[in-house]
Amino acid sequence: MELLKCEKVTKVYGSGAAQVKALDEIDLTVEKGEFAAIIGASGSGKSTLLHILGTVDKPTSGKVMVGGTDLAFLNPTEAAIFRRRKVGLIYQFYNLIPTLTVRQNILMPLLLDKKKPDLEYLNKIVTSLGMEEKLEALPGQLSGGQQQRTAIARSLIYRPALLLADEPTGNLDRQNSREIMDMLKLSNRKFSQTIILITHDEKIALEADRIITLEDGRIIADERRR
Repeated sequence: MELLKCEKVTKVYGSGAAQVKALDEIDLTVEKGEFAAIIGASGSGKSTLLHILGTVDKPTSGKVMVGGTDLAFLNPTEAAIFRRRKVGLIYQFYNLIPTLTVRQNILMPLLLDKKKPDLEYLNKIVTSLGMEEKLEALPGQLSGGQQQRTAIARSLIYRPALLLADEPTGNLDRQNSREIMDMLKLSNRKFSQTIILITHDEKIALEADRIITLEDGRIIADERRR
């Protein structure tokens, strides 16, 4: 089942001699339940693509469909709501609220919508991620790996259609990086979560089932490994 479709997606910054084409007619389809990695050097366009898929930015031209929704027609308020409810975002620097507990950080997307949490699902997530003993801790009391696990749990709490991970291991040592990749694979297999991982690290990309390579704003390779 097709979850994501990009058709001729182009992103241009600037004009005239200063014009930069960050994305150049990207065509991409991702099926529900896939775990795909997008890899490329700095400046290849991978972060620009992630921002467009996450409704943080809009393409200059082309079409992006996520779960049947055309992102081009969302106004800023609608885009923010769509992002909160349908797109889980994991960043390199966690973006946790330091004055809130782990539990409160995880539940924040639901609390913003005044929705009652599914406590059984919350327990399933935090247990799977090994965070059940840290729910009342503050982010400053956690290791880097534990903070990233909290960010993963927060991204999963709304059962998003799509999970976008932007260099999620870039700020971690080898052991914590290994654990975070294991957690992402677990969420893919246990919760059937569709994941797109952005990375410049080929070793990290090899953990995914599909590797998409960007260069100068174009897809130059698309390999399904499993």
